[in-house]
Amino acid sequence: MRQPALPDRAVLNPRPAFTAVFSLFGLDLALMALLLGVLSLALQLGFQMPAHMLDQVDLKPGVLAFIVLGAPIAEEIVFRGWLSGRIGHILASPLAIAALIALPVAGTAFEAGDMGRAQGFLGAGAVAAALAAAALFLFRKRKAIGFVQRRFAWFYWASVIAFAGIHLTNFAAAGVAALPLVLPQFLLAMILGYLRVTFGLWSSMLAHVLHNALFIALVLAGAG
Repeated sequence: MRQPALPDRAVLNPRPAFTAVFSLFGLDLALMALLLGVLSLALQLGFQMPAHMLDQVDLKPGVLAFIVLGAPIAEEIVFRGWLSGRIGHILASPLAIAALIALPVAGTAFEAGDMGRAQGFLGAGAVAAALAAAALFLFRKRKAIGFVQRRFAWFYWASVIAFAGIHLTNFAAAGVAALPLVLPQFLLAMILGYLRVTFGLWSSMLAHVLHNALFIALVLAGAG
């Protein structure tokens, strides 16, 4: 992870992939424990934690399911779907994102009684999903683009920084002073990026789900 490199293809054998996922989840646990200890000390010294968006959210089962399952899958597609450097994945990622966006928009239109708009977005989402699947199939034998492999560190760190940066919006005071608060996401993104290119997107999705499940368990335990 300190010197990221992009292989031609991800390892297809699930056994080493599962081993890596759970080993790195253990590392994630250790890092989170360390950061929570530092945060606890900072709070005792007078640090004022800015409001988190979850403070205003009613954690109903549907919301919990989205945080634990929906958000990790969507975020992995957005931030790391393309990171393999293979043309099929690069083309499929924005199409998959479009399909994911179409679903809640269609749901909102359906709840508002606008069936025409709902059907339109559902149709557009289905087309985008079909095109994404076609791109993955048609270019499945292509290796990573040479330029992306040679300059992979640029793309890897860009995805890490972007992932951490977007999580600044979780806090009411989203500024430079809040940067240390997204250090957990920065470290997580390093782990997820490695898993994605080494073992495939499913492995980074699984690790992300485990991380979010742990986070929500801590939130619920604290609320209880």
